[in-house]
Amino acid sequence: MRPETQLQRTLVRYLTVKGYRSVAIPNGAVLRGDKMDRARQMANLKRDGLTPGFPDLIVYGTDGRVGHIEVKIEGRYQSASQKDCERWLTELGQKVAVCRSIEDIDETLQQWGWQ
Repeated sequence: MRPETQLQRTLVRYLTVKGYRSVAIPNGAVLRGDKMDRARQMANLKRDGLTPGFPDLIVYGTDGRVGHIEVKIEGRYQSASQKDCERWLTELGQKVAVCRSIEDIDETLQQWGWQ
């Protein structure tokens, strides 16, 4: 299992314990088949609304609160498409954070005014 997958699962469990619901956005899913099959699958996913760079988790709190979390392990950073997505989400008034640990989750929730 990829380290970011392990971290994401830990963060999802922690958010659940804290009373938040989260939804995973599997933009990093591994596609099957040869190069042509993967290209067709990706084209179909994009037509269906897949947005490269969209954060890994959408987090829901009470009173209509919605936030977005990009999960990164230490030493890994956002790609250009992830930074672009963060920019347009922020411009739309959405809350966005990069989290690498449970401590980052607590800090983010506090910054968002959710705790």
